[in-house]
Amino acid sequence: MKIKVLGCSGGIGGSSGSTCIRIDKHILLDAGSGLAALSLDEMRNIRHVILSHAHIDHICALPTFLANLFEHMTAPVTVHALPETIKVLQDCIFNWKVWPDFTQLPSADKPIMAFKEIEPCISFTIDDYQFTPFSVEHTVPTVGTSVRSNNKHFVFSADTKSSAALIQKLNKFSPIDILMIECAFPDRYAELAAQSGHLTPTTMAETIAALTVPPKEIWVTHLKPSYEAELRDVFATTPAYQNWHVLK
Repeated sequence: MKIKVLGCSGGIGGSSGSTCIRIDKHILLDAGSGLAALSLDEMRNIRHVILSHAHIDHICALPTFLANLFEHMTAPVTVHALPETIKVLQDCIFNWKVWPDFTQLPSADKPIMAFKEIEPCISFTIDDYQFTPFSVEHTVPTVGTSVRSNNKHFVFSADTKSSAALIQKLNKFSPIDILMIECAFPDRYAELAAQSGHLTPTTMAETIAALTVPPKEIWVTHLKPSYEAELRDVFATTPAYQNWHVLK
């Protein structure tokens, strides 16, 4: 399994672009501003985009990325997403006002983009990869994603708050080789984190401690830029966290 984190920030102004993960050379998990780390040639290899939810930091590069593909398409890029996410994209982005409807361009018969609905807990395959979306608690309908290939297992939590349901789902997916889990706010903003559907170092640590089998690797993602330095200092100086990889 080839994983490249193109962006892992929870906003702009951080150490990377916002969330975008490339699987192999042709699949993306989310389409945040980190997508801009790809060259045009690399963008033209992308055939599938799997979206966790409709928030702007996870979709902002999708419209302009698709606009680079007109002369290099043999089939549409398939955007896999929850029905609720697809509706937001159709109503608010690809609506001929904010951006053209790329399901109709250059023609309805040969579009740049095609939507495909996904359902929580219903697996689907793309080439040698099995994807299983699972619901997480955020402020809009959101899914994390389990990715399996060649006996390797990668789990992306997406944006989520801590809950018994999240722990139960992660335990169900065990064993996990790599857990990429968010941590948006420091503990002093625990109430804000809970209200906005995010984790803090403490709630993230409690979630991981509750797992029956610890993941082999933990990748910490989605640090809000305003608090990135503070969070990195916490992870660097707290012994319990020092084996975790804080992405940048």
